[in-house]
Amino acid sequence: MVGALLAACGAPSERQSWENSFQGEGEDAFLLDDDFVCLGDERFENVEGRRMWNALGHQLEAVEHGRLRSLGEYPVGTVIQLFPDEASVKRGRGFSPATGDWEFLALSFDDDGRSIIHNRGTTEIANAAGSCISCHARANAFDYVCFTNDGCGSFPFFVDATVDPDADDPRCR
Repeated sequence: MVGALLAACGAPSERQSWENSFQGEGEDAFLLDDDFVCLGDERFENVEGRRMWNALGHQLEAVEHGRLRSLGEYPVGTVIQLFPDEASVKRGRGFSPATGDWEFLALSFDDDGRSIIHNRGTTEIANAAGSCISCHARANAFDYVCFTNDGCGSFPFFVDATVDPDADDPRCR
């Protein structure tokens, strides 16, 4: 459903030029179009229906944190995707205090099924259900990551959260 809304809103069919303006100290994960691949790719770990990987090599720590639903922060570079056309990326410390240093990305796909980041940001990024942070802020004790029973609430009735990468992700075809 979200993908249909993006198509109707005229998501770009060409890759954008993104520049990393964040100048924090320490690790950071500024990802580009080709970093987002099929949700069935081997780099992803399925943690309670969310696909998770870490772009900076902290995979075990990220997945363990997600499985244990620990308090505290995910490691920088953690990428979490539930839907093919949305992603959350844990950026460097100080990137966005209002979102716990998470960057939200809206993705579309070119004719070859490759990812195109058509929008990225923090508090201003939204989908048909509202701003990303309007839901994720309710899970601030869990580093703004929504899993079951952490306060984020349910998806709106028009969102089916069951994703089969082979059927629902154009990058997997």
